[in-house]
Amino acid sequence: MKTRTAACAALLALAALTGCNSEAKADPAACKAAMEKQFAEAIASGKEGTRPDACAGIDDKTLQKLAGEVIGDQATDELEKSLDDIEASIDAGLEDLETTAP
Repeated sequence: MKTRTAACAALLALAALTGCNSEAKADPAACKAAMEKQFAEAIASGKEGTRPDACAGIDDKTLQKLAGEVIGDQATDELEKSLDDIEASIDAGLEDLETTAP
């Protein structure tokens, strides 16, 4: 639940970043990497982020696309972790059943 709340806060922070635009040329890959780092830090600390310097010059539409990719990647990672936890729990339960069965 804590992760979900932090993820929502980070999503709002990333969405707020789209209000700025600069004429400087930027690298979308570097911007996405900076956003991923900031997103992970926001989840860990609960702090809101700001527009990363690496995103200067990225147009709002591209920035929103990158933010969506970062959020989607994080959601996929969390889902995979949850599924791994469920699988481990089922395996442990089955192992317990096997050792206690007559």
